Amino acid sequence: MMEYIFFNAELAERFAEFARLIGAGCEERSDNMGLIVAVPEDLDEELDNRLDTYYAHLLDEQAEMVEQTEPGLKHNTSINITLIDGRTCAIRIEPEMMNRLMGCLSIDEIHQLATTIARNVENPDNRPLCQT
Repeated sequence: MMEYIFFNAELAERFAEFARLIGAGCEERSDNMGLIVAVPEDLDEELDNRLDTYYAHLLDEQAEMVEQTEPGLKHNTSINITLIDGRTCAIRIEPEMMNRLMGCLSIDEIHQLATTIARNVENPDNRPLCQT
């Protein structure tokens, strides 16, 4: 399941309703990080893109809500990955960069990219590319 996280119940419910409306289906739950809306990973590309676009829109709304209620609070985004030794690590990404990434990649693809980079930093392969 692809997981989308929210920190506002209304936004999470709006996303879940949208997922159901476009035929994606979803499961809702909360965990220690926030409210999770999970959709199947095997969605076609069009549905996946529609969900990612709507999620980015809701994240912008969420950031505006936070800025209105807590002026001066900095909006941040991150991707959680598991390192080779099993530790969990949050990779912080500037919100503007995350929005740009989400414009062309799914959340899963962004997570895969971050995980690949982290794994290569942890276990570098300095051979020339033509030899890998």
